[in-house]
Amino acid sequence: MSRIGIAAAAIAAMLLAACGGGSADFESNGTPTSQLRPTVWTSEGRSFNSCSLSPACSGNPYAPFFASSTVAPPNGATISGIVRLEVRGNEMANVELLPGSGYLPRYGVFRITGDRTVAWMDLDTTRLPNGPVSMRVSAFNVPAGQPGAEIVAMQTRTWNINNAAPPAGGFTAAVVQAPADGAVVSGVTRLELRGSGIASAELLPATGYTPRLAMFNVSADRTMAWVDLDTRTLQDGVRDLRISAFNVTEGQAGAVEIIAMPARRWTVSNGTGTFLASVTMAPVHGEIVSGRVRLEVRGSGMKNVELLPASGYTPRLGVFNVDFNGSFAWMEFDTASVPGGLRDVRISAFDVAAGQPNAREIIAMPARQWDLR
Repeated sequence: MSRIGIAAAAIAAMLLAACGGGSADFESNGTPTSQLRPTVWTSEGRSFNSCSLSPACSGNPYAPFFASSTVAPPNGATISGIVRLEVRGNEMANVELLPGSGYLPRYGVFRITGDRTVAWMDLDTTRLPNGPVSMRVSAFNVPAGQPGAEIVAMQTRTWNINNAAPPAGGFTAAVVQAPADGAVVSGVTRLELRGSGIASAELLPATGYTPRLAMFNVSADRTMAWVDLDTRTLQDGVRDLRISAFNVTEGQAGAVEIIAMPARRWTVSNGTGTFLASVTMAPVHGEIVSGRVRLEVRGSGMKNVELLPASGYTPRLGVFNVDFNGSFAWMEFDTASVPGGLRDVRISAFDVAAGQPNAREIIAMPARQWDLR
């Protein structure tokens, strides 16, 4: 065979392997067909392109499906409280936290960015019994319940859960501080709930769950939730809003909702025009944060976005990248770049570049406390 023929055969073999033609690159997961689970690929120790069952297997080399865990406790770690898990990849449609083998129970479902390249969840370990638990993270290129490709983004790890006894009492929540129905709101206003068993709370439209307009901080004993809402994160005008509390953190099973504040109509009046900013991806209050964590802000008219102390402007802990039209800002926050320990931080957006006068500020993420490791 000529050298051209040999090269052509090699290329053909590579393409066949990439699109599911080489059995050495994947293995059957043995899942019952009723669960519609796919062929499993591993993300550790090799490059991969699971286009064997993906619409991307149409000859487009720029849209492969891949996924790999980037933030998670190491195997054998002792964990407590809320723990962030993160996966990076491409063309991810669904990412789940699952047992070491099998698909039930499903411990959690990750949120995924609009470009399907980053997925994350905040695992509330207090919802699980103390002791060892084996888990894996799997990514899929199709929504839940559909047949497609699976990548085991995090191979099975055993973690030892060690939480103090949960506080006594059931799940209750009621608003104790918020503008009255019909109020005109501007600037920063405190929203506060009291109750028991509160795991998360959100400011939401009167109906539905999107867009989420604010996420509350929750006290360690789960009896209080609060946020100092910068109403400049909302467009001026009349808004019908509610506050809902949940007994689990986002994406985890067994959620019960209490509408702590039934819909109230507020007139937002800040005069900020087209300058808006709100955090869409960041660790929650009280979370242990280690390694590199992605932070995202969306809005309009943003020229500069910074990670800052809860009050004041120094030291500046990080500066975001901002896209050309000022609607999206992001940064990879490396906890190794700042001293560890408890940190009260906020994210602020500005409508002028750093160092320029007459800047308007929006607190895109009101103060949260992170435990930097």
